[in-house]
Amino acid sequence: MVNSLEVLLLGLFASPTWATYIEPYRPQYHFSPAQNWMNDPTGLLYHNELYHLFFQYNPGGIVWGNMSWGHATSKDLSHWEEQPIALLARGFPDNITEMFFTGSAVADVKNTSGLGTDGKIPLVALYTSNYPVTQTLPSGKTVKANQQSQSIAYSLDDGLTWQTYDSANPVIHYPPTPYEDQYQNFRDPFVFWHEQTHKWVLVTALSEIHKLIIWTSDNLKEWSVVSEFGPFNAVGGVWECPNLFPLPLDGGQTDTKWIMVVGLNPGGPPETVGSGTQYFIGGFNGTTFIPDDDDVYPGNSTANWMDWGPDFYAAASYNGLPDAEHVSIGWMNNWQYGGIIPTYPWRSAMATPRHLSLRTIGGKVTLVQQPKENWASIETQKKYSRTWKSVAEGTEDLGSRGKTLDIELSFDDRQQASGVSEFGVIVQATADKKQQTRVGYDFQARKVFLDRTLSGDVSFDKTFASVYHAPLEPSADGVVRLRILVDWSSVEVFGGQGESTLTAQIFPSEKATYAKLFSSGGSTENVQLGISDLSSIWQ
Repeated sequence: MVNSLEVLLLGLFASPTWATYIEPYRPQYHFSPAQNWMNDPTGLLYHNELYHLFFQYNPGGIVWGNMSWGHATSKDLSHWEEQPIALLARGFPDNITEMFFTGSAVADVKNTSGLGTDGKIPLVALYTSNYPVTQTLPSGKTVKANQQSQSIAYSLDDGLTWQTYDSANPVIHYPPTPYEDQYQNFRDPFVFWHEQTHKWVLVTALSEIHKLIIWTSDNLKEWSVVSEFGPFNAVGGVWECPNLFPLPLDGGQTDTKWIMVVGLNPGGPPETVGSGTQYFIGGFNGTTFIPDDDDVYPGNSTANWMDWGPDFYAAASYNGLPDAEHVSIGWMNNWQYGGIIPTYPWRSAMATPRHLSLRTIGGKVTLVQQPKENWASIETQKKYSRTWKSVAEGTEDLGSRGKTLDIELSFDDRQQASGVSEFGVIVQATADKKQQTRVGYDFQARKVFLDRTLSGDVSFDKTFASVYHAPLEPSADGVVRLRILVDWSSVEVFGGQGESTLTAQIFPSEKATYAKLFSSGGSTENVQLGISDLSSIWQ
């Protein structure tokens, strides 16, 4: 139960009204908290026509600590209103006895938990309780120092305020047999309702041993182990933040696959250092997830990466949406340097919300991602559109285009490309081009790339100034298509239909507003370019 001191603190740390949202590097159409540290999206829930975004939050500073659940809401996944802290670290600020780590949330519309009263639908959050010290809890259960267990909280006012279920928490005290020794790395519960079996399903991570445990329950309070998954594919770092959800294949009504998403830190995509997010495609019968035979690989180089860039982690899925409208949000940062990026008075933003679908591309079932924003509400009247029959080797100046852009670029493939042969666009460049971020396509390697080596301030981490690639085949008609979202401190690239994505932070000068096309190794044919200027969601 939230006490009076916590209520006071909730108000103290809730209001973002003082923030200008025009500080250097402040994202203009990606969510960031008014102040302080943020990491994993958590508890994503669509309920009563409102999108809830909870997130890991430090109410007391700009680095990781005092883990609590911050909260923001949106009606359209573009414009966000920061709400009071949902779950404040117990004992904050001086004597932390419990921190609220990553989890998930559902609307218990049938009141299976019995937590609803007076006909009110309870919203129920499952989260990892991290206990810094040995203690006996109000439930009478004893926990060890640094133990991680799974607990629940509930809301009876549509998510505005929350009560912890202290009479029984944690509802999952220890990892199951024979993994009890993993109690310090047992976290990140993802819960959903499985209609076919009329059960709640929960996925938790045993992070150090790269294993996921699947549980079921009738009431969200009492859980039974039904299966386990892993280790498979990328295992270079701990496994975290699992998600499990169905998607229709190729828009069909009958053929459905299940996706298991797993965060990995470190050990992300091959050219990155630090965090990454992989996924598996398979089947789920209510108790067991079985990956497709062609979807399990021996090492990192062949894992299915949700994003090939350095700054997409802890991707979380929205409960409460139809399968065909599935939306996911990732943390747009990296544990390699997340605590030292040059932003103030906040640190970290969320990647743009993404609509997920499954399509058969090149004979392979593939996860496809497309930006899911209310574009009509943030596009300005400032647009640029041009077509070139041929762009000669060299560069094509596009002038000062701004710092918040939605770019669509398409061009013909070079069938016999050899040597250095690239085409793309330079964004966030200064007039002298000493600062620039390059996004393009390598015709020989058949890869889209993002080059941030000259992107601005790269001094804070020796790994930051790097180039990242993602595999991308041209479409069946021989065209390469890129969609590029540019914000004040980020670039997100969606290649093809959205089967390849690259997400990276950048920290350029305020004067870095210029853009250019570049073509190397020859001319590039049938180029089409469209640029839409985007407005701030905060002003």
